[in-house]
Amino acid sequence: MKLIISILCLFLVSITFAQDNISISLKAAKNNLEIGEPLTVKLTIDFPANNNNQQIILPIVTDSAKLGEGIEIWETSLPIDTIIENNKGEYIKHIEQSFTIASFDTGAIDINPLQAIFGQDTILSNVISLTISAVAIDKDAKLKSNKAIIEDPFTTWEKIKLWLKEYWVIITVIILIPIVLLVIYILLKNRPEKEILKDIIPLNVRTLEQLNKIEKDQIWKGGAYKQYHSEVTGVIWMYLSERYQIATFEKTSDEILKQLRYKTVSNDQFMQIQKLMQLADLVKFAKTIPSPSDNEGVLAIAKEFIHATYESQYKTIEE
Repeated sequence: MKLIISILCLFLVSITFAQDNISISLKAAKNNLEIGEPLTVKLTIDFPANNNNQQIILPIVTDSAKLGEGIEIWETSLPIDTIIENNKGEYIKHIEQSFTIASFDTGAIDINPLQAIFGQDTILSNVISLTISAVAIDKDAKLKSNKAIIEDPFTTWEKIKLWLKEYWVIITVIILIPIVLLVIYILLKNRPEKEILKDIIPLNVRTLEQLNKIEKDQIWKGGAYKQYHSEVTGVIWMYLSERYQIATFEKTSDEILKQLRYKTVSNDQFMQIQKLMQLADLVKFAKTIPSPSDNEGVLAIAKEFIHATYESQYKTIEE
């Protein structure tokens, strides 16, 4: 029995000792205030730096905290956390926070105690009692007359000049922007156009390239005879139009050949082109199915005609 009592006493002493090392207090500069007068309150918390409690909850004051009836929180500061050494050589964790309050109620008002939780222990701060009094009114004070209306010392023109003096840079920029844009537009519009020099590909080279592409595709092997002969005659018509200035657009083969008769082509060259166009007309309009040799032959005729007539042009010029 004595052992149990000794253990219990030792436990109570240890709790008391622990709580002696933990303190939480509120301090205010004064307790008597006028209504609406701000008051700064300081919260101080001290506890052992080596506290081993699993749970510590400290009463940090925020703008939404409830400190008591009729008390408004105007401003809060961030808590300051430091380690100090007390007169016993023990390291104490010291936390300070300041906050400003005010009240618009008169009479006695209390700032509720704040609590800190250390494990299973709850430590409460002291209560601050405040007395809020209304502002005394001097009943014998005389009513003051309203101040005379102060007239604007500046005229309208003077106001305009002051405004222009302050914003002249912005006004100048606004005026200059459309003028500069107009000048740039006029200069760009009236500048001489640069001649674009293009590499002129000789007519015979362009024509032969088109014929080579038709020969490479060989669409007649897939049964597209009409398209094949239309492409070949189309290339020849283009060549005749540029080489001999023959109007081939929306012309029949007979009309084109009639014009070609009066150009500087030999009788053999004329007969070959006539043969090419007649076969193309048969394929396109009479739906004749040409033989493979016919398909290859029209392309050979076209190429030979290009080589012969284009070379004869330059021979004539050189002579």
